[in-house]
Formats: sequence, C-alpha cells, structure tokens
Amino acid sequence: MTLRPLTDVSPADWFASNALLPLGPPGFGAYARVLHSWLEGPGGESDERADGHLSDRQLRVLGEVLARHTTTPTDCFFALWDGYGDIYGGESAAFLTAFSGPSLWPGRIFTKPKPPDPPPPAFPASVIDGPRLSLSSRDYLLFGGSLGDAGAWGATGYGHGIPRDLNSPNLFWPADHAWFVSTDIEGSWTGLAGPVDLIEDLLLDERLEVVRARYDDPKGQR
Repeated sequence: MTLRPLTDVSPADWFASNALLPLGPPGFGAYARVLHSWLEGPGGESDERADGHLSDRQLRVLGEVLARHTTTPTDCFFALWDGYGDIYGGESAAFLTAFSGPSLWPGRIFTKPKPPDPPPPAFPASVIDGPRLSLSSRDYLLFGGSLGDAGAWGATGYGHGIPRDLNSPNLFWPADHAWFVSTDIEGSWTGLAGPVDLIEDLLLDERLEVVRARYDDPKGQR
C-alpha cells in the first residue's frame, strides 16, 4: 500500500501553533534521539552519519516499536519537505536519467541524438499545487495512511525503469497524538517525543542507536 496525499492539513493544528523544536512538540513524557546510519565511504563505513534521512531498515524497525504505543497505527500522518528537487522532476532531476535508457541504434551514431524527455514530477498536479503544511520557514506535503507504509509515497518513477526513492518522512505522528517523530533536513539524528515507556522500549532495542534527550536541550543526554 502507498500513502495518500491530503488536501486538508488541519490534522497538524494540534502542534503547528507551538515552536517545533528538533525533538518535536512540548508536553510529552520523554524525549530521545535516534541516530542515523553511518554513511559508506570508498573503503567501507565512514565517520559521518546520513543527514536528514532514516534508512529503510531504521524506519521499519522504528515503526514496529511505535506501533505498540498508539491506538491508531493504521491512521497516521506523514509530512514531506517540499524542497526536495526529486519531487518536481524536470531539470532538477534530469541528471539521474541522463545516461540511462536504451542504447542508440548504430545508424544514428553520427547524428545528434534527441534530448531525453525530462523526468516527470513525483506526484500529479493536484498534489504539487495543493495545500502545504507551513511550519516556521519550511513547507511540507501532507500524507495519510498506515504506520507500516511510512515512506511509501506512491511517487512516479523517473522513467527507464528507474524508481524514485524520496526521503523518509520529515515529520510523522498518529491520529491519537501518542508520539511524534521529527527528522530535520540537515540533522544526523531523528527526534522522538512520546510516553516514558516508549522511550524505554527504544533504548532497549539493539537494532537502533537511541540516546535520551531533554526538550530544552535536544542534543543533551540524561
């Protein structure tokens, strides 16, 4: 299943009026940071973590834990920053397909090839031109669906069989507001706000790197 784009952004009203710090809205029982995966360098693992993105594995594992701490795991909301060039296609994504596709016929090797069509937008015009969730200086597209479908945006591929893998959700939360997940576009960790037992479960899960944090000191530990 894929997430469905929403034209009503009012599900975010409960936190949109607050100052949304990297860990999420205020008022939750506990906070934590989920550290992003290490990047791979030429010789293997590098000393830098992925910026602004949870890996597919991390997103899946996190979703498994989060599902145990909400009464609405099939009714969640997911926000995607609208500044990613991959969303819009055209020249902003054309380099991904410049050297893809079928080879030229031998008879055309001395003729100037026709420029390939630019990749289409990831979503139909009704989504691209639709309402935005505006928070501080950033705008987001809002989607709804099951927690198990997090990151399944339903984006159109680039063409030539190349899928379009968009970023992991920048924000997501369940309809019962039991917790909140926030990934800054340049951050090397994802903030999580929720009840104490959720944070304890995450700290005990060896599949993720999780550290405690304070709302007034997101990078601090306690």
